[in-house]
Amino acid sequence: MALNQAGINAILEDGNEAVIWVAIGSGPTSGDQTSNQRVQLTSSVASGVITATGVPYAFTGTPAAGATHALLYSASTAGTFYGFDALTGDQAFNANGDYSLTSLTVTGSSS
Repeated sequence: MALNQAGINAILEDGNEAVIWVAIGSGPTSGDQTSNQRVQLTSSVASGVITATGVPYAFTGTPAAGATHALLYSASTAGTFYGFDALTGDQAFNANGDYSLTSLTVTGSSS
């Protein structure tokens, strides 16, 4: 996981109250989003590590579209890009255009 400066500032300023939206993408930049929607992150925080709760998070997108990164934003559309996490496991949306994110852990490191 790599938080950019905007992500680090949001977490430090707002702590567990920071609103973060998760999208699925085919790469690590804000323009790489392949999911049709973003899901609001619900989480627990311990020792500076944010762990997603309420998983799995369900996404839809184009069948076989890349799903290599979880992308973090400040809003459900547009907003500020906070950073990314490289995904393991399935690397594409399935034949029905579905993708399920089963876990996500955010640590406070910068890129």
